[in-house]
Amino acid sequence: MSSLKRILSYDMFYLLLMSAIVFLPYSIQLSYYLDDWYYVYDGVVAGPNIFHSMFSVDRPIRGYFFDVFFSLFGPYPLPYHLGAYLWRLLAGFSAFWLLNIMWAGNKRTNFLIALLFVLYPGYAWWVSAIEYQPMAVSLFLQIFSILLTLLSIQSVKIVEKVIFAIMAVLTGWAYIALVDYAVGAEVFRFLCVYLLVSHNTTEKFLGRIQLAIKSSALYLSVAIGYILWRVFVFESERHATDIDLHMLKFKNSPVDYVFQMGVDFYYSLLNSVVNAWGRQIYLRLFDLGFNVPVTSWFLTISVLIFVVLIGFIWKKQGFFNTQSHPQTMPREAILIGFLSLSIGVLPVIFFERFINLSIYSHYGLPVSFVSVIFLAGLICSLPAKRLQYIVFGVFIVISALTHSLIAEKTLILKKSFENFWWQAAWRIPEIRPDTTLVTLYPYERVVDNDLGLPEAVNLIYFPEPRDENPIRYLVSTIMPTKGNIDDILAGKNKKTQGYRTHEMIVQYKNIVILTQPSPYSCVRVIDGENFIFSEKDTESIKSIFEYSKIDNVRLVEGLFSPPTYAFGNEPAQEWCYFFEKTDLAVQGADWGLAAQLGDEAIARGLTPVDQTEWFPFIQVYAMTENMYKVEFILKQVELNNPFNEQLCERIRETDSKFSPSMQMRTLIEEYSCQ
Repeated sequence: MSSLKRILSYDMFYLLLMSAIVFLPYSIQLSYYLDDWYYVYDGVVAGPNIFHSMFSVDRPIRGYFFDVFFSLFGPYPLPYHLGAYLWRLLAGFSAFWLLNIMWAGNKRTNFLIALLFVLYPGYAWWVSAIEYQPMAVSLFLQIFSILLTLLSIQSVKIVEKVIFAIMAVLTGWAYIALVDYAVGAEVFRFLCVYLLVSHNTTEKFLGRIQLAIKSSALYLSVAIGYILWRVFVFESERHATDIDLHMLKFKNSPVDYVFQMGVDFYYSLLNSVVNAWGRQIYLRLFDLGFNVPVTSWFLTISVLIFVVLIGFIWKKQGFFNTQSHPQTMPREAILIGFLSLSIGVLPVIFFERFINLSIYSHYGLPVSFVSVIFLAGLICSLPAKRLQYIVFGVFIVISALTHSLIAEKTLILKKSFENFWWQAAWRIPEIRPDTTLVTLYPYERVVDNDLGLPEAVNLIYFPEPRDENPIRYLVSTIMPTKGNIDDILAGKNKKTQGYRTHEMIVQYKNIVILTQPSPYSCVRVIDGENFIFSEKDTESIKSIFEYSKIDNVRLVEGLFSPPTYAFGNEPAQEWCYFFEKTDLAVQGADWGLAAQLGDEAIARGLTPVDQTEWFPFIQVYAMTENMYKVEFILKQVELNNPFNEQLCERIRETDSKFSPSMQMRTLIEEYSCQ
């Protein structure tokens, strides 16, 4: 264990400190993100055993993994986010140790490589800590397994050698079982062995290859054992991971298949090595409108200060005046990095996927270490060590800023999502099963339902454990996409949607519309017989307002409240709280309660950003004959705007639910019908 003692120094502390600056401030704030929601809801309703069914179709070991994790931590997000960081840090420690074996006497540069690996910005899914927890564990096990291989080869004690070898094989099988497309990393294991034996022999190339093969013989069982099991024993029930299906596609159209693999190969390499730093930060700045939050500046500048401080310390220690690495190191790093990366992406592109910087960024995680090694080889080829350090520092700072921007955007979505469902819960005391919610969300994404909308509403109103598989979501949700709008207008009956261990029935004839057309609007639950459009409502959703059945919202004393572990603490009772509660009281014609709520809101000086939200208050004061308050509100509304035009039309309707006295009608017409 002497090699461990040699590397335990301030470098390990710097690795911990700088990675903690980048990740921990956000890890304690983040919650569920996208598909995390269905993991949580399925686990809450059916218990940890549900994960075995969830992954039996493609990666059964993940079922056991999530069974253990969910049994330990349940649906609480913090342990998963802290765990994702811990695995990343442990992978960095293992990488630092491994690098010090490969290039002994190169500790300073090895530290920079390990730090850049921990901060690798090409992987954006760390904010989704539940779904991608196995990927983080797999990466650590991958690096640790290869480290154990080198320790076994190095060891002169038989007991140590055997223990390290057994652990290397077991952790090797474990990381591939968790992430099957990581099997390409076994090439990196062989190249590390080759490099290690090369540094300790005078043999020519062929002799070194023979020594490497001999030293790696046992570890070939990792890749070979998995491939044999995957091809001849396990049958995938999921098309995306079905080897036979992809082989059939290749046989049917080999030229097209190989051509597409070539394109995916090119973009995977480009995104892993170049765009992970350059284009990634541009995309994240674009997501935030090129406005860098103060927290991002603070954390990034903190990292920059430590980069400068470490450089100053190393300068005093004479690092920049001595040979910082063996002359062969840059060439070896470039060669090993490129070969490992090129072969490592093959399992990904075989299954018609590729490494990109958004939805498929997790495919780049198994090759992130070799991507960094390749980049480090290029940097270390620069002539001056001072220049090398500056370039490393630039990449480190870019990585820190990129991760901060990823997290900041995720926090915006998190807060908006929590706010949406707290408002919905204020407005909806209880909802009938078999209702379909059409949700216009202010940060709508392209793919329908990928925001966790169906899981969120069911977690609030139907969290009770049920003994069923698949789990039925008692309330379904859809977004106002063109296809869904067309199906509602055409009177389509219903359809069943499902994924892995859950399903829901979309009832196109039994919808309730929830719309929050901008982040500054309140959530409006549409009554198809008593509504006013907002200027910010889309034309598509306006076309189906009259189909929204408000009777699906039950007027009972609400027993349901969003669980704080998933939705955070209840927001302050500002304008939207009084809007939601007043609108609910108007639905139940509880004019006394509605008037009390309106009085308090006005007394506190609360006003809406979206003038449409005055509508329930006008109704309640009109129905309670409070001319002063009606006039007060109408004076707040700009003249000749769409709200006034619709209010005028609504007050003149003879069959409207909104039917105040003639005196009130005259007053409202005086202001709104000009």
